[in-house]
Amino acid sequence: FYTVDYNHVQSELNFKFMKHINDVGIPVVFIINQIDKHQDDELSFSTFKSRVEKSIADWGIKLERTFYVSKFDHPENELEVLSSYLISLDQHRGTIEDYTSRTVEYITEAQLDYIQSEIQEVLEDLGIEEAEFEQAFLNSQQHQAISEEAQLLNNPDELMAFLKNKRKNILENAYIMPHNMREMLRSYLESMSQDFNVGGFFNKKKKKLQIQQQRLLTATDALQEHVNQQIRQPMREDMSFVTRFINKKEASDKVLNQHYDVKPEMIEDLYQPQTSISNTYVLTFSDEVVKAIKKYVEQQSTPIFKEIIENVQADELPTEESDDLKEYQRYTELNELRQSLTTKNYRHYYIHLDESLDKLIGRQETTYQVATDNAQDNRDNQQLNQNTATTNMSIDIQKALDIISDVPLFKRTKQDIHETLTRIDNKLIKIGVFGTFSAGKSSLINALLGEHILVSSPNPTTAATTEISYGDESYITLKSQSQLLDEINAVVEYQDISFSTIEEFINWDLEKLKSHLNKNQLAFIQAVEKHYKLYVNMLENGEKHAINQQELKKWSAEDEYATFVKTVHIALMHDWLKGKIIVDSLGLHSNNQRHTNETEQILTSSDLILYVSYFNHSFTDNDKAFIEHMKDMNQLNENQAFKMVINAADLAESQDDLEAVETYVSDALRQVHLQSDIFAVSSRNALQAEDKGIDQLKQSIQQFVDVESKSILEQQMIHQLQQMDRSYVEMITEFETNKADISRRQQRLTDYKDKQRLQHQLIDATLQHTDNEVEEQVYHLNARLKLQLLDDVKSVFNSQMTQNSDFNEEKKVSTKVYLDQIHQRLFLEQSLITERIKKYFNKQLIEQIAPIVQQLADLHVIVNPQFNFESANIEQPLLHIDFNDMLNALPKQLTKRKILNPNGQRDIHESICQSTLGLLQPQMGLLRQQLELYVKQMAVEAESQFESFEANIQTQINDLLAFDLDTTLINQLKDKHQQLKTILY
Repeated sequence: FYTVDYNHVQSELNFKFMKHINDVGIPVVFIINQIDKHQDDELSFSTFKSRVEKSIADWGIKLERTFYVSKFDHPENELEVLSSYLISLDQHRGTIEDYTSRTVEYITEAQLDYIQSEIQEVLEDLGIEEAEFEQAFLNSQQHQAISEEAQLLNNPDELMAFLKNKRKNILENAYIMPHNMREMLRSYLESMSQDFNVGGFFNKKKKKLQIQQQRLLTATDALQEHVNQQIRQPMREDMSFVTRFINKKEASDKVLNQHYDVKPEMIEDLYQPQTSISNTYVLTFSDEVVKAIKKYVEQQSTPIFKEIIENVQADELPTEESDDLKEYQRYTELNELRQSLTTKNYRHYYIHLDESLDKLIGRQETTYQVATDNAQDNRDNQQLNQNTATTNMSIDIQKALDIISDVPLFKRTKQDIHETLTRIDNKLIKIGVFGTFSAGKSSLINALLGEHILVSSPNPTTAATTEISYGDESYITLKSQSQLLDEINAVVEYQDISFSTIEEFINWDLEKLKSHLNKNQLAFIQAVEKHYKLYVNMLENGEKHAINQQELKKWSAEDEYATFVKTVHIALMHDWLKGKIIVDSLGLHSNNQRHTNETEQILTSSDLILYVSYFNHSFTDNDKAFIEHMKDMNQLNENQAFKMVINAADLAESQDDLEAVETYVSDALRQVHLQSDIFAVSSRNALQAEDKGIDQLKQSIQQFVDVESKSILEQQMIHQLQQMDRSYVEMITEFETNKADISRRQQRLTDYKDKQRLQHQLIDATLQHTDNEVEEQVYHLNARLKLQLLDDVKSVFNSQMTQNSDFNEEKKVSTKVYLDQIHQRLFLEQSLITERIKKYFNKQLIEQIAPIVQQLADLHVIVNPQFNFESANIEQPLLHIDFNDMLNALPKQLTKRKILNPNGQRDIHESICQSTLGLLQPQMGLLRQQLELYVKQMAVEAESQFESFEANIQTQINDLLAFDLDTTLINQLKDKHQQLKTILY
């Protein structure tokens, strides 16, 4: 209630204050007091009121009410009306939440305005757009890291202190004596004690010595494994950065291959004779072993440190501190504050405490409430994402390239940008459509195309992958004979049969076999039996065969023919397909190994993933399992995009029903930490008339093809243009202020001329790094499986088995189900590890050459190494257990009686787990060998790409040495810089 004196009603101060209160969002009631001072003979009261109202309107002030009052009688006095108004407000007062939310909103907006202005100021200081921040920050961090490393490496005393401190931290934190390790030492110590006895009457001394040696070796092997994981591996990783600055391969190998061999004597020599072994002595002895190990590591690693210091070379690297780092940190802090305000996370810091308590006491939330605004938020986010993607690509790269085309510098870099632009224009976007069987993938693709093209196979055993692209030549790719034979053997494996050739299968007693097959398997076997000759005749002319539109259903959906097809390639003269290839996948969670393999390949090679879930059973456990696996793959392939599709949305009985499902799916995605656009569509409606959801999905896909898919390459080109522009500025500055730097730079270029900058040693170091990572990945896979396999065992080998009267037959059935489950998991693990190794090799190689790239950048030689390695062609599942081997490995105690007993069941589960891991160990070794071969393959590819980069470097060096900076060129560079500023920054 803002009250003013009659005489001061037109004061600017009053209107300013009320305007401010408006901005805060507080309702204002304007009270003009002492109206008895008004003189009617000077100004009518109505004119006075109209002037007040005009001033209020001019200031843009919003008022709840205006009252004219006085404690004296006056014809215009509204004191009683004001009193009634106050009573009414009191009787209908708003909640405190209205007040607090209004205040918080005002404060939030004010803070956001301030933060945004600060962010803009930081971006202007850095000379970048907000969309470019992440890449620019990474570049700055890399430059800063190299500078800090150079300072450290150029000071031998500091480097030695640094290495020793790293070692000290690793040794202090190494957990090499867990409980199981102490128990192994206890077992050894007990065998050494005077009161330790062995059974039997003869050769007791020899037997005792054998037991002592066996227990000593067991403890030594276990201790070696702990040392490898807790000390050796961290030592290798933490000190590997120095290998980038060592030119002597032998010294580099000592860092990467450092190994601390635990010998039995290190345990044996510490033992002091004891009559019996107490708990105290076990603890004391364990501590002594740990001390001995640490002392041994110090002795062995110090010579390596000295060799590092003798061979490290970092004198050509820049050592200056970057002033921009504080600006980048300032932006990061401001951006976190902005996100906290916009997402309102600042309100929920207490949640983190609750989450910790939940984990501590095992509390779980079981209720579910529909957040009615989530569906709308999701649609808003979709629009925001599209708008953001559109605005981020506002830089005209071609225009910038045209501006600098006549500058006689950086010809190779300009050529690279031109080739990248051409590659973007010709790029074919691969869209993988995934979903569980019968989720509506084929109908969705038909709806996107606007016509019935795909006919989905009702039999997952015979289904084939389908690819659709723009063109006029459709064809099929047949399975190879080995692929078909593998599928036949997979179908009959449970029958304890295996064929070495398809002819052997054809000549078998198939009628007896058919009686044991299910419907889908039977259709597959009958198809092979009926049309094998046709298939062989077709293979004589190759695996690829042209088909017409009328034959599409025959080869894709009819079991008799689809059995022999690996992939159906459909070409359509459909404008919307230009620049796209759509792949209808078969699904990950299939018992057909070929389906899983092909789906995995599609998943890793797709640019955009559409995941289809059916309205009536949206986001099942299989959906969740696939998306979690896809997320793991996406973390390895950052360029992939994902969109969630809810098909058959026309089944919703109301808009509320539809929004509830959208919200459920959105929450489910959030629980697996995946943010995605969600599209509710009706393929049926789209094919009959039209569907808004399909239209939105098509628009979103086109947006991805036209804009988002190009963002990575566009950012690379922008970075190259900015590098050239920065070089222009540096050349101008040096010419005008410090020509001595130009001479020094030219001398260094002369020194670099015709000398290889990217040495093979960089690849060797990367290869060794990655081989160590292979060892680490296989080790952790073993550790994971020890935990994960138990869940699979429990889900299959349980009391449900007793429902079958023939328990031996049930053991066969359960073994087949169990192997199908774990083979799925194992193949996915194999694929993930392979992709991780590929990414790790790429990352290590970029880190190895980073100092060289920095040296060259200081000389205006612009190199942006982007390595492209072929995916590993490991289609065959390496982690595979034979059915009969697993069946024979089942424990003898797996009986009806024991499986019903909780304690007996637990022992059975543990035994099956251990047997499974034992059967997998040879395959683990094979996986490791294949991964090491793949690493060598990437090393060979890296050599070839090094040659290309080296040619680029030498071309740029020759270009820079071929001209002299003069006034004419400097003036040209100034002009180009001014033009580029308006485009790039």
